[in-house]
Amino acid sequence: MADFEGNNRETLEDDFCLLEDSDLEGDVDERFYELPILSPKAKARIPVDYNKALKYVDRKEAGLEDVLRDHALHLLPAKTLFRFKTVSRRWDQWISSPLFAHRQTTYFKNVSGLFCQVADHSPSFISFSQDAYGMPDPSLSFLPEPVKVRSSCNGLVCCQGIEEDTYYICSPVTKEWKKLPRPNLYHGAKAAVVLAFEPYLLNFNESYELVCAVTFSDYPVVYFEIYSSRSSSWRVSDTICYELDGSGLHDGGYYMKGVVHWESSSGVILAFGLRDEQYGFLSLPANDEGYGNGALAMKHGELCYIQPRYQDNVCTINIHGNMDMSLKSVINLPYDAGSTFGVCRALGFINGDILILGLGTMVISYRVKEQKVELISQHEVGACTRYIPYVNSLVSVRHPLIRDRGLIV
Repeated sequence: MADFEGNNRETLEDDFCLLEDSDLEGDVDERFYELPILSPKAKARIPVDYNKALKYVDRKEAGLEDVLRDHALHLLPAKTLFRFKTVSRRWDQWISSPLFAHRQTTYFKNVSGLFCQVADHSPSFISFSQDAYGMPDPSLSFLPEPVKVRSSCNGLVCCQGIEEDTYYICSPVTKEWKKLPRPNLYHGAKAAVVLAFEPYLLNFNESYELVCAVTFSDYPVVYFEIYSSRSSSWRVSDTICYELDGSGLHDGGYYMKGVVHWESSSGVILAFGLRDEQYGFLSLPANDEGYGNGALAMKHGELCYIQPRYQDNVCTINIHGNMDMSLKSVINLPYDAGSTFGVCRALGFINGDILILGLGTMVISYRVKEQKVELISQHEVGACTRYIPYVNSLVSVRHPLIRDRGLIV
């Protein structure tokens, strides 16, 4: 076990603190294998299904390196994994393999930070943990032209060129990218475009779709144009929405469980299912202050809408859910967020109960159970116009598993 001595051992103790009980999913045996070298504070309890583990480790004594490799590494973010490549040559080869990248992309789903962009500036990245989450080039300068970050899903990022008005799909960790062909319809600079990507463990051909709700100023309908990585082409859906004035659709959308959602200024959410390509509407809660500062998010596996409200100079956060978007809970911030820091914007939930808010030029996290506020970032050049959640995964744009098998030249 010489590979774990010295600094590497300390790194393991620090980074395995990132693992939570909720990260260890699946059918497991009631017995646990405890890591003996970790301090009590950093100790990670990794469940082991012993019937399956016999294929990898000795029955009499499970090797620590094998247990970590087979049951823990894929639960960690990309930045931490790149640091773990220095543990040994075997770990470098394992973490660099396409099979491991696919497994990590499938299991690691924690929102790691936010891409943000101020007008006339390159993108930047706000990390929720500088030690754990990151990428080599947050400005995305490896792309062939300056871009605006438009959407992100499970590690993939969609950008739109500022000069050529074209779309790019990229993986910020690997710096891989693909330029998409021009769509059939005109999308414009503020297109309501959403990236949909759901990796599955047994599906090595990781495909994605880019969905755009296309509107025209003089024609009150909404068309749906879809790019599929399977066909590498765009197509216009036969489904057309006539009930909504598309001019009020916000350019940002939210994807969850096979459905794309767009918030509108008319007080409804437009939902479009990718499987049957049918649309429907969800009612947004009434808001006398207008729409735009709320956010669609996932809380405990369900769709919710986060709505900041001001009353008597006090900001409260209303959480709405269910199909009728009824009020589920109210969060009272511990101070006057509005008058002290500026406009309050909801940015989303992470890990179930951590609320992310934009307050003027600041981004803060609010731990609901502990009622604890933490400053994440503050911008000196001005408030960002868009915040895009990002998952720090090893996803590949180029499908390396298929290429390695000789199916792609």
